[in-house]
Amino acid sequence: MAAQPLSNLPDEIMCKIIELLSEESFYNFAAFLRAGKRGYALVHEPSVLKIWDVTEMVTFVTCQISQGGQFCPFLFKCVDAGNINAIYYEGIHAASRIGLEESIQIMEPNVPINGLSTLAVGIFNVCLGNAKEASKVFQQFAAYHHDLGSDATYEMGSDHEW
Repeated sequence: MAAQPLSNLPDEIMCKIIELLSEESFYNFAAFLRAGKRGYALVHEPSVLKIWDVTEMVTFVTCQISQGGQFCPFLFKCVDAGNINAIYYEGIHAASRIGLEESIQIMEPNVPINGLSTLAVGIFNVCLGNAKEASKVFQQFAAYHHDLGSDATYEMGSDHEW
């Protein structure tokens, strides 16, 4: 059997290649998963999981991230690694599955860093009747992201609705 051409590259370089490919499409990780134990391990490296762009995975295969779905374990690994987008999407998904309080707890690490998470936490606090907490979160949102009345905030609200 011929040696694999990339087998001599250090893990750091291979992880960087995987990270760059993940920006293009989540489907790119499939080749590494099929490449054997090393490829599987590299795709599941915390440094890779933390920056993996899960947006395409969530938007195109939503049914596959639900409980028991094909990509659910991978999404949870990204959440555990501290992936900001994965935390946001899992928090939004959890709102309908387990409740708003739990959803807020999931997204709390993203506040105020991630605008979508911050806005969602503020909205969910309003829904729960936590006006004081909602006000605090909305102030953080305005300080770090956009004015609450801006078009950008309106677009983010449309993303939440979707």
